[in-house]
Amino acid sequence: MMTEPASDRKHAILDAACRVIAQAGAARLRVADVAREAGVSTALVHYYFPARADVIEQAFAHADDLADAVAEAELRAIATGRQRVEKLFATWAGDAPAIRANWAVWNEMWQYGAHHEGARRLVESSHRRWLEQIHDLIVEGIDDGSIPTGIEPWPAARRLAACINEWGREALLGLRSAGDLRRDLVATTERELGPAKAAKGKAA
Repeated sequence: MMTEPASDRKHAILDAACRVIAQAGAARLRVADVAREAGVSTALVHYYFPARADVIEQAFAHADDLADAVAEAELRAIATGRQRVEKLFATWAGDAPAIRANWAVWNEMWQYGAHHEGARRLVESSHRRWLEQIHDLIVEGIDDGSIPTGIEPWPAARRLAACINEWGREALLGLRSAGDLRRDLVATTERELGPAKAAKGKAA
């Protein structure tokens, strides 16, 4: 019988921790619940994650990594900065399992991080990368001509991030439909970045 690789076991435990966080909340997570969800012993969970905080914080990072991989794959073949911004938001408003799981874990970690410094630092780092990603795509669009030169990248990135963060939480709670989320993001992107333009050297 082949033994399951250690990395697979660790990932399975983190997947289980994400499900427990989404269902019960980070503050109520118990190592025993994670072990039960993963179908392993509590001793194995502690082998990989000595402290309960390690389980919670690494589960958040794991959920982020999985969702980022989905978004990066979606953006890979997109030509312009403007189209990449639009595709990024459409992906985060979509139904991919890794994206939905990330929304649930992210929502919990915002609250948990208010009372736990290690988690707060993780949330801060993740949020900074999110803002930088939007900013960098806007700059790409300005450089390739698909976004007007008068747009200020940082203020626009912060406003767009605030919209998707808040509206995404509303969608998670059933206060906003997925269709409304996508429609409002399209409208807000056009308001912030101006009407879609052809890239330099391409016909409109």
